[in-house]
Amino acid sequence: MRLLVPLLVAVALVPAAGAGGSLFLTPDELSNHADPSLLRVTGGAFVAYEVESKGSINVVDPSGATHTVVSGWPAVSDPQLLRKSDGTIFLYFGGSTPDLKTQGALRFASIDGGATWSGPLKTNPASTIGDVQAAALRPDGTPLFSQDGTGFVNIYQGDNGSTLHNDFNLCCGYGESLAVDTKGLAQLAFWSNATGKSGYMYEALDATGGATAAPVNLAAGTDAQALPGTNRVPLVADGRGNTFMAWPGTNHVTIAALAAGKVGRKIAIATAGAPNQLALAVEPDGAKLWVVWTQGKYLWATRLRDAAHGAAPIVVKTLLPSGRTPYALEAVGLAGQVQAVVNVSGTPGNTLWRTHLIPGLAAHASLKPKPTVKVRDDTAPVKGATIRGGGKVGHTNAKGLASLKGFKRHALARVTKAGYVATSFRVP
Repeated sequence: MRLLVPLLVAVALVPAAGAGGSLFLTPDELSNHADPSLLRVTGGAFVAYEVESKGSINVVDPSGATHTVVSGWPAVSDPQLLRKSDGTIFLYFGGSTPDLKTQGALRFASIDGGATWSGPLKTNPASTIGDVQAAALRPDGTPLFSQDGTGFVNIYQGDNGSTLHNDFNLCCGYGESLAVDTKGLAQLAFWSNATGKSGYMYEALDATGGATAAPVNLAAGTDAQALPGTNRVPLVADGRGNTFMAWPGTNHVTIAALAAGKVGRKIAIATAGAPNQLALAVEPDGAKLWVVWTQGKYLWATRLRDAAHGAAPIVVKTLLPSGRTPYALEAVGLAGQVQAVVNVSGTPGNTLWRTHLIPGLAAHASLKPKPTVKVRDDTAPVKGATIRGGGKVGHTNAKGLASLKGFKRHALARVTKAGYVATSFRVP
């Protein structure tokens, strides 16, 4: 696989984020390693999580109601959610029933939108009670899901994981993600500290879930963190045949854009410091990619309209809950926004905090040949943005341009449009 030098892109920072509907989803009772699973559906997203101290697996539906799937079990671990084409929702997690007779990676199912759950069904006999780290659906509705441990990153295929491949038999692979592109290519990303095979690894998988070749460290030559704090190496597929993998650097988030298992380009987005948690999400139109990360006391995000071919990121941010430390982060793309769920510290335990972010605008004003301002959303011009400053009002045309004729020089002008975080500029 050909490795490319990352393309460093200019970043426009919008100082105030478009956060809305922020709330705590759970009591302060989670462990700091609890990693939620998000599933987009009409009307929002499901959030599944484990409460280690109570031996429970809970699912929050899009309305905000919490459904307890199991409770009082001697062992539970991080879950994963999938939705079949007929609407059935599968819930996978590692655990052990109270009578200890059913253990390993287990499957529950809901046919009524998460209100009730049937199970457990034991999956592959070789499965463990550890976290089900990742899951994805093939185009024909066949599930893939994974577990990792000392000497294995196991990929299971089938409703009950009847087919099993160990796709990394060295010690050790962690924090994996799975994605399937529009042509049906299944792919795996993970972080490895194995001697001679360390880094942020990528593999293409065959029709049964087995690796087609040795894993490749896509982060080679970048400022990748040697010991990442992130709970997983993000990997998502869009609706255009592309797959995106990301990793945290010392001062960047780097994204690799792949098509048919080959890297086309890498984008390095400058960050305010070393990013901690990191997530990727694609909007329902299959075109717009969200990159979300935590760093310092903020949650940061940017939306890329065509990350496979070009990007001019506009970064938005919002404050994390005051006095709380972020741990695991997951995100899901909704229409025109991204929903992020963060495991944050609390007393006596951690909790899940949910927020939404909308994209930002960037404005570039020029004096010649005529005083104008150009407004963009990533690489795209924005039509219909309103410019206000010094008592004057203007609007951008289809090219994202607005005349500044009559605006007082050096006046502060504000740019707004519904669905975007506002920005401002000085009239030249």
